[in-house]
Amino acid sequence: MALTRLISLGLLVIGMQGSFLSYAQDAATNSPTISPPGSDSSPTLEKAAEFYGQGKPDEALSIVNAVLQTEPNSINAYILRGAIYSQKQAWDQAQKDFQTALQMDPKNDGVRYDLADLKFKQKQFDAARPAFVPLQNNTDPDIRDLIEYKIFICDLLAGHEDVAAKELDAFNQVGSNPSYYFGNAAWDLVHKKTDDAKSWLFSAIHIYSARKQLLYASILRDMGYLPLPPSTDAK
Repeated sequence: MALTRLISLGLLVIGMQGSFLSYAQDAATNSPTISPPGSDSSPTLEKAAEFYGQGKPDEALSIVNAVLQTEPNSINAYILRGAIYSQKQAWDQAQKDFQTALQMDPKNDGVRYDLADLKFKQKQFDAARPAFVPLQNNTDPDIRDLIEYKIFICDLLAGHEDVAAKELDAFNQVGSNPSYYFGNAAWDLVHKKTDDAKSWLFSAIHIYSARKQLLYASILRDMGYLPLPPSTDAK
């Protein structure tokens, strides 16, 4: 499965957790997309995905468990259940399901991302980083930029500032990708320069689609840096 088709739809709305599961980058839904035509997708799993996107993990889990009773080889059910367990912060169960899915499809980079992201969500940045690194070789520049941004966040939040500073400098040399704006915003937020961070974020608002803004901003949200605190200039 190509990583270029696995942007998470769960990341389209701030407040929703998401994982790198979608096969349709432009679909207007907040739930992970089930596999392309010809695979084991089903309306039942689509309903579970809908519950997942609505932040109703227990309802979603009940459906997926029922699917796996009758379709024990459904890779999509394992992927979706892993995402649901991640939403519930049941990390060990999520990892088990993603690993099962990866055994079923060893070339699935989307699941590899999910496994890395589990470490990231638990703030185990030194463990997440090496799992993200192989994914940055993707040929899609948008995917590659997002992965490089997430690697930068791993280094920044793990306290490897020298490494993170070099990565930020690489973003700055390009000066046009989302990683440039959101990377500088993240750097300023970590260093408590809230107003500078706000300027970077406001610039991004005028350049990128809402979908792309939320894709990057949700990472800062999940790490506790968004929403922004009041401006230091506020009276």
